[in-house]
Amino acid sequence: MSTGPGGGMGFVSTVAEGIAVAFDSIGANKIRSGLTILGVTIGVLVVMVMAAVITGINGSFSELMSPRGITTFWVAHFDFTSTTLSGPLDEDEPDFLKNEPLDPDWAEELGRVPGIQSAAAFVDLSQESYEASAGGERVEISLLGAGADYLEIDGGDIIAGRWFTQAEAERRAQVTVIDSATAVDLFGNRDPLDREVRIGRGSEAAVFRVIGIYRVAPNLFAGLATHWVWVPFATADKVLRVWDRMVSFVVRPEPETELQLAIDATHARMRQLRNLRPGEEDDFAIMTEDQLLELWGQLTGVLFAAMVGLSSIGLMVGGVGVIGIMMISVTERTREIGLRKAMGGRRRDIMWQFLVEAATLTLLGGATGMLVGGAIVWAVNQLTPLPAVVPLWSILAALAASVLTGIGFGLYPASRAAGLDPIDALRYE
Repeated sequence: MSTGPGGGMGFVSTVAEGIAVAFDSIGANKIRSGLTILGVTIGVLVVMVMAAVITGINGSFSELMSPRGITTFWVAHFDFTSTTLSGPLDEDEPDFLKNEPLDPDWAEELGRVPGIQSAAAFVDLSQESYEASAGGERVEISLLGAGADYLEIDGGDIIAGRWFTQAEAERRAQVTVIDSATAVDLFGNRDPLDREVRIGRGSEAAVFRVIGIYRVAPNLFAGLATHWVWVPFATADKVLRVWDRMVSFVVRPEPETELQLAIDATHARMRQLRNLRPGEEDDFAIMTEDQLLELWGQLTGVLFAAMVGLSSIGLMVGGVGVIGIMMISVTERTREIGLRKAMGGRRRDIMWQFLVEAATLTLLGGATGMLVGGAIVWAVNQLTPLPAVVPLWSILAALAASVLTGIGFGLYPASRAAGLDPIDALRYE
């Protein structure tokens, strides 16, 4: 029983009626309602999926950093953390083309710097398109060329077999160390040691012998890639025709040496090796995981801005649909509105009913978006190395955005309905 227009039961009945009418409107205006729900669905799933991926990667980065701190840093011929988002720093020629490549023999010089435990040269080809194949199986890989001493610095573990020796590195032996994911995907349950694997691109691929299985040490520069494969540095240069500008050094300070002191000492030695005079700009870069975290923070900002933009477009489309459907509803129910007002129905009750109807439409779109977004997040976790975790705030934000879109865009039609003159409304044909 109703307790009156302003009572609690009256409000409940208003909400219930608004929801019921919303479902009737969906049935009567299938195409328009479908577009409205689709727009809100897209807006919501964009928020959920992007928030899930960003949150998951942030969590992975935190796990990599917190247990061990920063124990190594990198020297390269250009600072990719500053050029990735902002573009080339030189208008005529980017640093990675302008700067001379690093000499791999300098790793030994850096290893002699006071406060430095060891240094090793490597070439990172993980951004290039390489693949490994064996026995009819084929996988995309992240390829690195490294020296015999790279194992000591990287911090990973050999779980089967061995790393390549200095003699193998010097004679450019075609041997390789692969990670466990590559071993499983190429060889299944078979022992991969001493088996052959083709590594490279198309006709340039070469045959290598597997001598070890490696567990990659957690670090931000390794990122989220899988299927890592290592070959001797000189072999990568000769057999796989590596671009020499990709040479970098990984440097590990002495445990008792402060990181910044080690970086400063390495910086001074690199300027000597580069024959730079006082006042000349560096033509190399020293990078730490902190810089990569800062770069990721910038990228996160860009992703969030894109997320807001894309979701806003979807919600805007849904909102325009709400206005259209609600204006049709007001027109079709003009006489009903006039009758309710003539019987004492209050303006705010009528307005509430139409706002509930509008919010119900957009909330359906939001619920659909969360279901579809949840399915996409599940697929991302199953099919890619990207970690994706749906944060609670994204669910709450999706629900709030859905309801606010309905209320915001439904406000004008609701005001039109509530403002109808009862006499004119009853005369409406």
